[in-house]
Amino acid sequence: MLVVEAVQTFVGIANENEFYSHHYLSEVFKGDIRERLEQWAAAEEAHPEQRAPFKLLASWAGQWFALRNAGTRGGAATEQFDCFRQVQQGLLQALGYAITPQHLELQAGMPVPVWQVIGDAGKAPQVLVVPAYNPGQEEDDILDQRLSAVHYAGVPVPSALAGADFASIVSDGLFGADQAPRFIILVGLHEWLLLDRFKWPNSRALRFDWSEILDRKETLPLQAAAALLHRDSLAPGSGASLLESLDENAHRHAFGVSEDLKYAIREAIEALGNEAVRQLRQQAVDARRGFFSGKDELDPEQLSLECLRLVYRLLFMFYIEARPELGYVPIRKSAIYLKSYSLESLRDLELRPLHTPQSRDGFYFDHTLRRLFSLVATGCGPAEQRPLTAASVRDAFVLAPLDSRLFDEANTPLLNRVRFPNHVWQRVIRLMSLSGGKGRKKGRVSYQLLSINQLGAVYEALLSYRGFFATEDLYEVMPERKQTRAADDDDDEEAGAAEGGGSTDVLDNAWFGARQPHQRLQEHREGV
Repeated sequence: MLVVEAVQTFVGIANENEFYSHHYLSEVFKGDIRERLEQWAAAEEAHPEQRAPFKLLASWAGQWFALRNAGTRGGAATEQFDCFRQVQQGLLQALGYAITPQHLELQAGMPVPVWQVIGDAGKAPQVLVVPAYNPGQEEDDILDQRLSAVHYAGVPVPSALAGADFASIVSDGLFGADQAPRFIILVGLHEWLLLDRFKWPNSRALRFDWSEILDRKETLPLQAAAALLHRDSLAPGSGASLLESLDENAHRHAFGVSEDLKYAIREAIEALGNEAVRQLRQQAVDARRGFFSGKDELDPEQLSLECLRLVYRLLFMFYIEARPELGYVPIRKSAIYLKSYSLESLRDLELRPLHTPQSRDGFYFDHTLRRLFSLVATGCGPAEQRPLTAASVRDAFVLAPLDSRLFDEANTPLLNRVRFPNHVWQRVIRLMSLSGGKGRKKGRVSYQLLSINQLGAVYEALLSYRGFFATEDLYEVMPERKQTRAADDDDDEEAGAAEGGGSTDVLDNAWFGARQPHQRLQEHREGV
């Protein structure tokens, strides 16, 4: 399995290729499993001998390490495999499983050894527990290990599976079958993999490193592992599984974050566009040129496109600086870059009050950002002709030029004539840094945790964005309230209107962004 990205939100649990979005696991997941944890706590209180699964996992730690160390000291392959089964038995029992070895043939001629099959007879299995350890391959990844005679009680491996690694066995022999299982737990010597049939084609998996989880015995990782792997979470007796509900909530959350960011960026584009219009209009007046008509007419669609490029530059820098492991910007290696060039240094000023005219209308933000964009476009490195000193070597950093039209100044001819004051850039950075809508507390957006899918959704949503000049007063209004909502919800909505959702923005001869070309919001007096 190709692993493009593996992020640890909990110690010992790697989220490979975004089985769930990192933002969801970090911000929402703990709340979504709270009910399951409360059920375990209530059952334990009613029956003290019935300990919560995550506590059973912790109690098996000592035996797990002792048995694992004993089993890897040599001996025959069959002895090592038997010891492996003993090592994993306590974990499986804590999670509601039992070892009942059999060979499952979902594809003709490909009998795969499994420890447990969970599901209704005659239907596709809901969960398979598959031993994925081959004595002698202890240092190999689970998916790279192969079947051997120990998996077939000394009989040679069937020809269709001979030489196949577990990545191929999962793809062809299990998930590739007509009656494919929904979930597979691959049980390795040190690690387990949780696989979902619908996510496997994108190489998505959750990897559980029991060496770390059981060694540290931290409550949150143990609770997360138990909630994600327990039999009742994957294959409940009735109703949807917990993981299916987690998937639904994860998709809903990803959509919500994308929507927040999309509208924030749209507002940022309008802020930049209106300031650009103000300055370009004044330049036209000073030069006695036309502005709304004639050969010097300002094209609102061109201005929209350039403002969009400008916020895309910010979006790129937010993301790349939040991912130092990608190795592009030296945000961890160079204090000079961090303090003098980075977008992160301006993000620290996003809520700083601008009390004086100099701080409000100055150009510190603009100068810093344009220098950063130029640096990304052209790159930098130690000058070969410059004499080196101890200070210059310490302060130097290397940044490869980014071969992209996004940072090419030739693609923003209108905005190259504009210098945005501090208060405009501060508002734009604040919009793109903080999330949270009406009735929700604002929090800082973690671009490190945002998924490529979420950023892609934002990008695609803004592709149809256009701007136009308002030739009459336009009003943006709230939709009519639904009568079926509870009274307290109505109060919340009225509070949201007071914050601006129901107020009207009068746009008189101003540059204004719309979702589609020439789309205008007409006055709707009943909603005002």
